[in-house]
Amino acid sequence: MAELPTTARVVIIGGGAVGASALFHLAKAGWTDCLLLEKNELTAGSTWHAAGNVPTFSSSWSIMNLQRYSTELYRGLADAVEYPMNYHVTGALRLAHTKERMQEFERAASMGRYQGMDIDILTPSEAQARYPFMETHDLAGVLYDPNDGDIDPAQLTQALAKGARDMGQTIQRFTPATGVRREGDDWIVETEKGEIRCEYVVNAAGYYAQRVGEWFKPFGGRTVPMMVMSHQYLLSEEVPEIEAWTKEAGGKLPLLRDVDISYYLRQEKHGFNLGP
Repeated sequence: MAELPTTARVVIIGGGAVGASALFHLAKAGWTDCLLLEKNELTAGSTWHAAGNVPTFSSSWSIMNLQRYSTELYRGLADAVEYPMNYHVTGALRLAHTKERMQEFERAASMGRYQGMDIDILTPSEAQARYPFMETHDLAGVLYDPNDGDIDPAQLTQALAKGARDMGQTIQRFTPATGVRREGDDWIVETEKGEIRCEYVVNAAGYYAQRVGEWFKPFGGRTVPMMVMSHQYLLSEEVPEIEAWTKEAGGKLPLLRDVDISYYLRQEKHGFNLGP
C-alpha cells in the first residue's frame, strides 16, 4: 500500500458508496488531489448490507433530480471505468391503496415527466399486465417507474473507486481516522498512520457519521442525526412459476413497492427478496 500522504485538498472519511461517489465526482470536477480514508476494506460498513434498490421516485424535486442523475450515471459507469457491475433496470410498480396516495403519485409523476422521465400512472389492471402474479382488489392505482431497478452496492463502490483512482485520486484502506483539529485555515485529520493537512473534510462514515461529527463540535460543528437500526430482509427459495415467467419474458419482474403496507418485493434469481 502506498505511503500515507501528508496533504490533500479534501479528505473523505469513509469508504462506502457515498465516500467513493464523493471522491469520483470531485475528480470529475477537477479536484484530483483528494484522499479517501477507510478504516477497513472498501464497502465493509453499511454498504455491504444495503439492498441495492435504485429508485427515482421522490416527493422532493431535488432528491428526484439526484436519483435521476444516479440512474443515468450507473447505466454507463461499468463501461466508462472498465469495471463490470450487476445493474438490473427492471422498472418498479409503486402501489397505492388510497386516493390520497394516488394524489401523491400524480404529483411525483408530473415532476418526473418535467425532468424527462417516463413515469406513468397505471390502473390496477394495467399494472397486473406487467406483473401477472399480483393481486389488485384493494388498489386505487399504481405508479410505474421504468428506470427503477437494483444494483450490487459493493460492485458500484468498487467501480466508483476505480474511476476515481484512474483520475488521480488516492484511497487508503485499513487507515482509521481517529480525530480532527484546526490549525489556522486548515484541518488536520489524525489517523493511526499519521496526519493529513487539508482544506476540507467530508464525513461519509455511514453509521459512524455521528461519532465523526462529534470531532467537529469544538470548531462549530453540529450533531449528525444518525443512529444505527437493525434491518431485516427475507430471501425465498426458488419459485418454479417465477423461473418459467423469467425464461418466457427474458428478464426480471418489476420491483414492487408498497409504502402503505411498508415493504418492497424484488425478484432475486428465481425467488424473492422481501424487505419490510
